[in-house]
Amino acid sequence: MSYSQWDVLNNNYMFETRPQPDLSDANAEMSRLQPILQHIPLSSPAFRQAMSSVLQHLQVVSRALALGCGMSSEFRYLPEAWGLPELQIVHARYLTPLSYHLYSALGAAELLATGHGRYSHFPLGVGCMLSILRLWETFPEAVANLRRAAGPHYTATIDQAERTLMQMVPQTQQALTISRSAVESAIWEAAVRASQLAYEVRGRVAKSMEQEVY
Repeated sequence: MSYSQWDVLNNNYMFETRPQPDLSDANAEMSRLQPILQHIPLSSPAFRQAMSSVLQHLQVVSRALALGCGMSSEFRYLPEAWGLPELQIVHARYLTPLSYHLYSALGAAELLATGHGRYSHFPLGVGCMLSILRLWETFPEAVANLRRAAGPHYTATIDQAERTLMQMVPQTQQALTISRSAVESAIWEAAVRASQLAYEVRGRVAKSMEQEVY
């Protein structure tokens, strides 16, 4: 057996023998939510049209994030700035998870809009949009720290990136409003709770693996 094969097997063994979190309570609650979520009107033309509108708003969010990432990532190639811890925080704790949540929401919205989605895609999209807004609660503080650390020479660039990224917020809020109006209140509440459960489970699993969850 080659070293690489042994290394893979050894790593898998380590994960298999690592104590797994007890998810019985979360599994039971999600099982109670599923019958409610299964009433999402996936085949309804009105629902699909709503998801098409959600998709359009998220596409605007995507462009804002892409431009903001492009602007801020310039600092990765400037020797006077690329070693700043504040830059690492902005990218690792915010821009990377924002990208993950946005693309998951985009995918879910497109699947639902085109009639290829399943009921689980709705709470996925809702949860990811809520996560985008949750991350934005503290993101401006991280940007302010980067602005101070980078110095006045880069203030204009950071301000421009922040203004561009801020366009994500109202568009995401609008997409959530449309999503909420597309289903009955009981379904919406179940979707929000399902998204919270999914986040909690990810946190438990990440903690068991000594990783950070976002």
